[in-house]
Amino acid sequence: MKIIILAGGGGTRLWPWSRENEPKQILPILGRDSLLQQTYKRLRLVFSAGDILVVTAKSCAPSITKQLPELPKNNLLLEPVKRDSAGAIGLAAARFIARSPREVIVTVHSDHYVSDAKKYARLLKRAGQLAQKNPEQTILTGIKPSYPETGYGYIQLDKKFVQQSTAGVYRVKRFIEKPSVVKAQRLIAEGNCFWNPGLFAWRVDYLWSLYKTYLPNNFSALEKISQASGANLQAAIDRQFVKLNPISIDYAILEKTKKMLVIPSDLGWADIGHWRSVQEMSARDANGNVVNGESLLIESENNLMLSKDKKFVAALGVKDLVVVETNDAILIINKNRAQDVKKIVAHLRSKKDWKKYL
Repeated sequence: MKIIILAGGGGTRLWPWSRENEPKQILPILGRDSLLQQTYKRLRLVFSAGDILVVTAKSCAPSITKQLPELPKNNLLLEPVKRDSAGAIGLAAARFIARSPREVIVTVHSDHYVSDAKKYARLLKRAGQLAQKNPEQTILTGIKPSYPETGYGYIQLDKKFVQQSTAGVYRVKRFIEKPSVVKAQRLIAEGNCFWNPGLFAWRVDYLWSLYKTYLPNNFSALEKISQASGANLQAAIDRQFVKLNPISIDYAILEKTKKMLVIPSDLGWADIGHWRSVQEMSARDANGNVVNGESLLIESENNLMLSKDKKFVAALGVKDLVVVETNDAILIINKNRAQDVKKIVAHLRSKKDWKKYL
């Protein structure tokens, strides 16, 4: 069983701290360690360093090598360009299909918050074992929702999967992508809908067949990568990876295949996907404020105010603000619009003089 950490974010949702060449997963957003280091340490509770691989952008390789010094050099897979999760997972599959087609891979994300590290590691191990016993199934995990989140996808459970040693495993009825608040409230009330954290498991030969069926154009390029090895591998990735169509694994494969099982869990989990989630996962004062240095906050509540070099922060009479400062940029946004930071990044990309802030 191998664990694949997907660490290829583009530095958009936690701008201005996160940038194209320094995305959030390699930054210490929550605590002293980077999000990637926290993920790696959770995995090491159960898995050996040799069984963990990281898929990331070429530009992040020096930082990741420094942050994860015990990770074997060959376990770092470098993407020359971004091609979304189907590209990253396909690259991992190409790494194993020729030599270990019966290997099981479990994919995780580098930028998630988990409150119970041991339960998280056990859940991944169970998902991998289920994939080994059911080699023609995609294994998903589902997180019991604690509130009606509109930024996550949901998995609706179907009937129980009845087989020896599969207690608490269900078939998948359908996916619901980013519902409205009203719909999310209804899904939670139904009791059979769980957040989709993007933690998946497959046996490699079965996953390879899904790419061949549902992504034939991508499969052709990935097959050429799978035939390369040693010193020729990175050159093959550089030539072929750019040919992939950028698409998520959810849209490309999961929503098309019917052979899926899900393991529900009450794991304390969150996607650190915007500044509001950073606030919610951080220690707050009595008024709900999060500040990372010395501060004077008067009649102010539920704010996130972060300075890269921990400048003194003073605020009076403000509520629900996100203020994030770096040496060259300041972000000011209502906390409830935190998911829209990517709109700012899109505007920065549209103007030549502003690209220096990416």
